[in-house]
Parts: sequence; C-alpha cells; structure tokens
Amino acid sequence: MSWPWYACCVLFVLPFFDPRRPFRLLHLDLVVLAGAGIGPLQAWFGVRPPGWSVAITAAGLVWLLGRLLWAGFRAERRPEPLVPFLPTSWLAVAAVVLVCVRIGSVGVNPAFVSDVGLASLIGADLIGEGHGIYDGQVDRVLPHGDTYGPVAYLAYVPLEQAIPWSASLRPSDFEQPKAGYAAGPTFDLLILLGLFLLGRVLRRGPEGTRLGVALAYAWAASPYALLTLRFSTNDSVVALATLWAVVALHHPLARGGLGALAGATKFAPLVIAPLLATGTGERRLRASLLFATAFVVVTLAVYLPFMPDGGISELYDRTLGYQEERRGQVLFWGSFPQLNWLQTLAQGAVAALAVAVSLVPHRKTPLQVVALAGALLIAVQLSGRNWWAAYAVWFLPLAFAGLLAPYRCRDVPRPHLSRRARRAGAAT
Repeated sequence: MSWPWYACCVLFVLPFFDPRRPFRLLHLDLVVLAGAGIGPLQAWFGVRPPGWSVAITAAGLVWLLGRLLWAGFRAERRPEPLVPFLPTSWLAVAAVVLVCVRIGSVGVNPAFVSDVGLASLIGADLIGEGHGIYDGQVDRVLPHGDTYGPVAYLAYVPLEQAIPWSASLRPSDFEQPKAGYAAGPTFDLLILLGLFLLGRVLRRGPEGTRLGVALAYAWAASPYALLTLRFSTNDSVVALATLWAVVALHHPLARGGLGALAGATKFAPLVIAPLLATGTGERRLRASLLFATAFVVVTLAVYLPFMPDGGISELYDRTLGYQEERRGQVLFWGSFPQLNWLQTLAQGAVAALAVAVSLVPHRKTPLQVVALAGALLIAVQLSGRNWWAAYAVWFLPLAFAGLLAPYRCRDVPRPHLSRRARRAGAAT
C-alpha cells in the first residue's frame, strides 16, 4: 500500500502546482492534506506509529482547522488560478482515468474488507432478515461491531441484499464478502458525483463546472480515498452523507433529512447540525424550522426501529460510550489519561464553536458554510481519543471545497488552440 499512497500524493498535488508561484498558500494546504496521515497509515498493518508521526498528524489537523475557519469567516476570493495549466476537459479525463484505475484495482487485486466494513455488512444482513442491530447479535459475530449509528448499517442493506454474504453470521468462516468490495466503489462514485455538484453550488456557470471537476479530481487522487476504497471501510458513508447534506444547502427539508442521516452514521457529523440549521442565513427562522422538522423525523425513523431493550442508555453504551473508552493504535488524548479534564474542556469548546458558527456571521455564502462545516468535523476529531487515517475522509470533501473554491476557476485554452490562435495572429 505504501507506493500507491505516495503516488497518489504526487498526483493529488500535481494539477494544482504552479511553478510560477512556488510559495503560494495552496501548495502548503495540499501538502498538509496529502501528508498528514502518512505516519498513522502504519497502524493499518499492525505497527504502532512513532510519537513524532502522531504529533505531525495533530499539527496538520490543527493547520487545516485554522485554514478552514479563516475561509469560513473571511470569505475572500483569491486571484490566482486553481488549476494553472490544464483545461477542464483534460482535468476531467485525468479524473476519470484515476477513478477507473482505482476501482479496477479492487476487482483485479483486492486487498481485504476491514473489520468496520464487515461490521456494517453483518448489521445489513441482520436488518434484511428483520433483526435488530443493538441487541447483541452483531456483537456476538464481531465484538463491538454494533458501535456505529444505524445509517452505517442501513447504507449497506441494498448491496448485501443484491450480493448476499453466506458467511456473514458464521464467525469461524469469514470469507471476504463480494458486497464489501462493491460497497467501496459505489460510495466512491456517489461522492465524486456529489463533489461535482458541490462545485456547481459554490460557483455558477463554467466556473462551477471547472470547480466541480477539480473537486472530483482531488477526491480521485486522494490517498485517503484510495485507502478506504481498497480496504472497504465504512468511513466513506460518513463522507457521503455530510457531502450531500451541504450539496442540498439551498433546500432546508432536504438538508435536514440528509443532516440527520449524516449524524446517524458515526455521530461526529452531529456537530454540523446547528450550522446546517441556519444555513446561509436567508429566511433563517423558516429555514431552521423546516430543517428541524426534517431532522427530527428522519432521526426518529432511523433510530426507533433499532432501539434496544435497554433504551437510549444501552444504545449509548454500545456506541459512543464504547468509542470514548476504547484504546486505538493512533492516540491523541488517549496517550495522556492525566489530561482527561483538558479533553473534556476541548469537547465543550467544540460544542460552543458549533453553536457560534451557526450564528456568526449572520449571513454566509455557501463557501463559508462548507468551510465551517469542514472545520467543525476536524475539531471533533482533534477532541477525540483516537485517530485513524481513514477518519480523514469524513472531512476531506468539505475541506477540498473550503480550500480550493476561493481560487480563480476560469478555464484555460487547450494548447493546440493557443498555437493556432498565435499563428492566426501572426498571419494578420
């Protein structure tokens, strides 16, 4: 996995690199986006990363948090071109080629379905048979496999029903499920579509198309997206739900329903609910009421059918309670149990930040909403006990938009057309 990771890092930065402006801020942002998880990547292979690499990851996340907060409050446009040399059509072709290569690698040389992907498939199989998730059945097959929100299992139901997994409830015979391999490309393509549409939300006309293509390319080349695709993790469900919630920014009912689905994946996206409720600030009271109605209805619809006998208390113990106590391989606060009080303060500060950015600025552009939403997701991760490289995909689509959208998105002419135009000019 190491050489594809580094190859993706190079391809991720390459179209946005401008040798005429080697010290522009975007270059640093892209390097941080690509490289923050290189150390913690070792944890996927059972190797505890050194402390310095965890510190680099934390510093990278702090940098991205600050940059997205700046973009969210300043709402500035930068005159530099986002993609200096490639025309939109060429960039789109590059994105399609990358997507085909990445998805093709899953079919030709699959890695394996991770334990989190297996957990979602086991839950999906139980749901398909009319069983619950949090009544201990998932836990008996895969210990602590019932630690996610119901949408992390519901999203897999269509795939598990279309490609049944005969070994899903036999812990002694875990074959690699084909539905798990199908899940990664399915969610990946939906995220690519969402990023393209988000570009059209943030910019109008040809600039929106070019921005959407650039965002899709960034995802196609991202090493973190490759990681979740190759190992079929369910983290892409979090990215998918949060992304489509902001794509529906101008439709309060839709963003309320999608925001509820995002919050019922791995709970962290709940932090952006206040921001989504107020949206851009237009018709705030009416939009917030519509958002709240859809949010509550969808939340009840996805939780009530799976509520365990112990009620909310048991649900909490199996999900957030376990996540808060578990000890992962890549630790932030978990490395310093004596600082639990400071972690509690940090979590309180994140909650206060979530409320604050929903109210200030009073009127926001769509770019500001997206950037602030990405910042909140990073803040939640920084206040958590553990971090994995796959967690980066939770905020990556929003971070791409928040960091790339301020730049100029005018198309550049194709090189052969430029030469033809020069020859015509010389003839006259």
